[in-house]
Amino acid sequence: MNACSRSVSAASITALLLFAAASFSRAENTAALQDQLKKAADVSSPTVAGLKPWDMKLSVQLFDLKGVSTGQGTVEEWWMAPGNEKRVFAFPDYQGTEIITSDGIFRSSGLISEPMMLATLLNQFFDPMAEQEKTAGFKPTSRTLQLGGVTLPCVMLAKNNTRVANQPIGFYPTWCTEPGKDTIRVFVDDGGIAAVRNGISAFQGKDIPTDVSITFNGNIVGSGHLEAVSLDGMPSAPFTPDRDMARALPRPVELKGKKFENQAAKRTEPDFSRSATGIDQTTRTINGALQGDVEIRLWIGEDGQIRDMRLESYPDPGVAQTAFDALRQWTFHPYMVEGRAVPFTGTIDFEINSTDYDRQVRRTQ
Repeated sequence: MNACSRSVSAASITALLLFAAASFSRAENTAALQDQLKKAADVSSPTVAGLKPWDMKLSVQLFDLKGVSTGQGTVEEWWMAPGNEKRVFAFPDYQGTEIITSDGIFRSSGLISEPMMLATLLNQFFDPMAEQEKTAGFKPTSRTLQLGGVTLPCVMLAKNNTRVANQPIGFYPTWCTEPGKDTIRVFVDDGGIAAVRNGISAFQGKDIPTDVSITFNGNIVGSGHLEAVSLDGMPSAPFTPDRDMARALPRPVELKGKKFENQAAKRTEPDFSRSATGIDQTTRTINGALQGDVEIRLWIGEDGQIRDMRLESYPDPGVAQTAFDALRQWTFHPYMVEGRAVPFTGTIDFEINSTDYDRQVRRTQ
């Protein structure tokens, strides 16, 4: 592998995201932006058709949102072809084997879906365009990002919002590439969680990361290092799950309205009175009060922890960020189906009072 390392600090990434909220391009060419994403996927992913089978081993360090270490371990991945791979996790509190086939995902006893930050890291190494699966109907829009004095071209897949003219980068999945190249350099999503590829190497004609940092609010919340990659020692037959492995549900269970909200075990209420940014005055009444609601979809794991977040609607970037930050602190009771905890999804709707911004959760059935 030919390596190219470009180190970036967590502080510079925070400054980068603050700047990026005001960086956008008015000229949109949807077809060109879609082509840009397609090229980035082809250049930056080691799991596309036509590559030789490989084995990668990663060392991983995970932290909480305040930057406090929560554990370290390794992940080893064997990839045979699209739709056939094997992963072995070795962490103090997350151990087991996962096999992916055309029939689904199979996990060894006791292993649940990957925690949010671990999944974000693994996507950057193995499947950097994974979030596209949750953006059906979203429109690509161009953005730019300043990183270490360099302007990166970016594409954000955003949901249409007639109330906000300039949707900030990272409110929806955003991929930023090297200037003049198709290599992915930064991925931002979930209201400011940024994955930065600090080291990039050539492998089978693809630009794969050797070091990835996940940051939020100036803190490192996850880091991964490529310890080894090899074409040797791969099995001759495709991977198949063992009999004692459990097949994961093909999609999370959908819970609606009050049923989803009642699964919450811990809540932190957003304070919208201090968060209205005034970036888009079309969302305000004649006396300056904010009106509207913020709706966010959550994906919850078997352990009741949030796996992913996605804005459905919002009237103002400031209140959307406030809702994001409050929901990050929520936890949920596991949802049981036939005695087994399963992933589930639903939306939380924060309604904003038009005069004093008081928050109410809309109770819908």
